[in-house]
Amino acid sequence: MNVLMCVFGEELELYPREIDDIDVLKILSDDAWRRRAEDCYFKRVPCAKEKQYLSDIFKDMLKTKCEKCTEKQKKLVKTATEWYEQNEPDTWKLILEDAHS
Repeated sequence: MNVLMCVFGEELELYPREIDDIDVLKILSDDAWRRRAEDCYFKRVPCAKEKQYLSDIFKDMLKTKCEKCTEKQKKLVKTATEWYEQNEPDTWKLILEDAHS
């Protein structure tokens, strides 16, 4: 495998493993917390540096279809996707449009 990586390019650097421990459902189920996260994601309000960093990573995860995600991060993105599709489909559409703009 490493030989193939040398031939075809470098191995992708994965997102930080600290993201693996984020409790996505806790954030999504708390209206106030979720709205603050969405406001940060859409840059509607200033947000703390680490929150902006996480928003930027989430946007990149969506844009690249999680190509640099760990397996656990892929599950977290799937959880967020399913939650938004079921509970806030209009917001999810805006999130995807923003990620791909």
